[in-house]
Amino acid sequence: MATIALGPRRYEIDLVVFDKDGTLIDFYHLWGERARLGVEAVTARLGGDATLAERLYRGIGYDPTSGRAAASGPLAIASMPKLYTVCAVVLYQHGLDWREAERVAHEIFAGALGALPTADVVKPIGTPRALCERLRAAGVKIALVTSDDRVPTLETLRLLRISEHVAEIVCGDDPIPNKPAPDALLHLSRILAVPVSRVMMVGDTLGDIATGRNAGIACCAAVLSGTGQPAELAAVADVIIPSIAAIEVVG
Repeated sequence: MATIALGPRRYEIDLVVFDKDGTLIDFYHLWGERARLGVEAVTARLGGDATLAERLYRGIGYDPTSGRAAASGPLAIASMPKLYTVCAVVLYQHGLDWREAERVAHEIFAGALGALPTADVVKPIGTPRALCERLRAAGVKIALVTSDDRVPTLETLRLLRISEHVAEIVCGDDPIPNKPAPDALLHLSRILAVPVSRVMMVGDTLGDIATGRNAGIACCAAVLSGTGQPAELAAVADVIIPSIAAIEVVG
């Protein structure tokens, strides 16, 4: 058991569960670029229709002009298969038959959005490796819950050099209900033998916080480094911090 400080608040914690995008890495540095590449690839395949591009951006919840994603939109919180379905629906509504819409979504859109991350697009927030080392040294277990797929998630952890510190991960393509269902946290609590009363969830979206709330964990900590809006997060989180850089192990 360790004492973790989040500003003036103190929590006795045995397991810290992190979200990935917007929490450990810069959401927009990765997903803003992926969204642009995905939409451009699809529209180029279908003749460069600007109206279609606008519909695709709106469908996934991303504004290419401001470079911002809707905090509760698909790009920010949905699993990859759901994003591909959104793309297929937009293409169907644009005039493609359903089978062709699905094919383009899974071959063209997914090719860009679901590509393996590379070092140039994985931009750490704070120093995840140093934080993981401090937590592990204090006897705290570390896990990850993300809406992203498992293969790119494992590659992201490798690029961050924290793979050896993360005991377990739950991903969007695992056979476990996605956030905000509590199942991922309850699963981690069970297999890592840590009671929910000793678990902390750290994430940047309402979905992350709701997952913790639904699981009845000790602390739901919101970070302001991702897509979540401060006022919305303040209404549901136990504590708000600027980023994971504010997490301190004090005992």
